[in-house]
Amino acid sequence: MNEHEQPAQPSAAELKTKVAEDVQSVTDFARNEATAATDKAKDAATDQKNVIAHKLGDVAMAMEKVAAELEGGENRDIGRLTRNLGNNLRSASDSIQDRSLGEIAGMAEDFGRKQPLAFLSIAAIAGLAASRFITSSAPKSDRSASSPKNPAESRPVSGLPSTLVASTNVVTTEGRFND
Repeated sequence: MNEHEQPAQPSAAELKTKVAEDVQSVTDFARNEATAATDKAKDAATDQKNVIAHKLGDVAMAMEKVAAELEGGENRDIGRLTRNLGNNLRSASDSIQDRSLGEIAGMAEDFGRKQPLAFLSIAAIAGLAASRFITSSAPKSDRSASSPKNPAESRPVSGLPSTLVASTNVVTTEGRFND
């Protein structure tokens, strides 16, 4: 081969085939990554579902203990009501634990269709509870750091002392000043 000879250029058909292979490779890679991410999200959601079901079971157990104490005292009616609530929570907990996320979403959708007012009420209460939880778990700003400890530090930006005092002079209807 001579120094001045150039290597053979690939034909248009070869380039087209190579580009098609590369596109297919990228598509397969993206599909595999999306499937893996979806599987991870489903696993995380299932784990959270199980945690919520466990917490509901704990609340149900606590309510049943309170019900037993109330039924043993003078508040039998409230105790029975509390026991019923505890039993309903326990069955909800078991129901959540035994179902997939799709089934739970279907149950919520059916409930929303059958009981729209109750569904909206529960959604509003859940939203309020979530907002309270988020605001209570947010880091608190140190109020003592933002307000000056020394009153002299609260001077206006100009550096001059603040002399805003309400005037005590009052003009009467006759144009005279009264102190």
